[in-house]
Amino acid sequence: MRRKEELYEDDFYEDEDELHLMDLVFTLLRRWKLITLIAIPTFILGIFFAMTRPTVYKAELIMMVSNGINSSARSLDGGELSVNQKLATTYAEIAKSKTILKNVIKKYDLEINLKKLQNNVTVFPVEDTELLRLTYKNGDPILAAAVVNEIGHEFMLKVREVMNFQNIKIVEPAEAPKEPLPKKRTLIIGISFFISLIIGCMVAFIVEFFFCKLRKTSDIEKILEAPILGTIPDFNLSLIDGGKDEK
Repeated sequence: MRRKEELYEDDFYEDEDELHLMDLVFTLLRRWKLITLIAIPTFILGIFFAMTRPTVYKAELIMMVSNGINSSARSLDGGELSVNQKLATTYAEIAKSKTILKNVIKKYDLEINLKKLQNNVTVFPVEDTELLRLTYKNGDPILAAAVVNEIGHEFMLKVREVMNFQNIKIVEPAEAPKEPLPKKRTLIIGISFFISLIIGCMVAFIVEFFFCKLRKTSDIEKILEAPILGTIPDFNLSLIDGGKDEK
């Protein structure tokens, strides 16, 4: 059976946890103006970012790679498929090489640098297949399709030059996309709302941490490391006896 002292100690720590939680709540309520002042501009910036997102189209080209050996679908075993998949991974790196992308920039006189073009181009093998998928994002759907097709053409020439393979075929050329990529404005606005609240609360807690004014007797107890036996209330004598001050 537990002693009374242990039960009192557990109640004490539970009360301390509740007090700490209430301190956090009162801090938020006390600093609501500061939180609002920080949160509203942050939220407005999020809305502005969501509403000004540019329209982007993504064109896609699908190619098929093999190891250069003519074989029918029936005779293609797991080993050959694995080799072809590894080749597709290697080709994905070649397709984004500087030489190929520089030729594409020069041909279409693109007003972007090499680094930005590399970020807008994705090349990746389709899992468990011999297919290679090339995509390019641009605000002009016709230009997006032309660029990704040119990358595929330059890529085929580069592989034939470097590896002396005739093992790449275009399965599905890129066409000008009709629909742009989703802008996800609702998601961005929702995230901005929560971020603005978090930033506002963080600023409020930082200000509260550096605020040195004593509000409660517990603050004095923490500084003196001693209990307070009693407090003297502050009376406004002007409000006593009908507003007449004592003489």
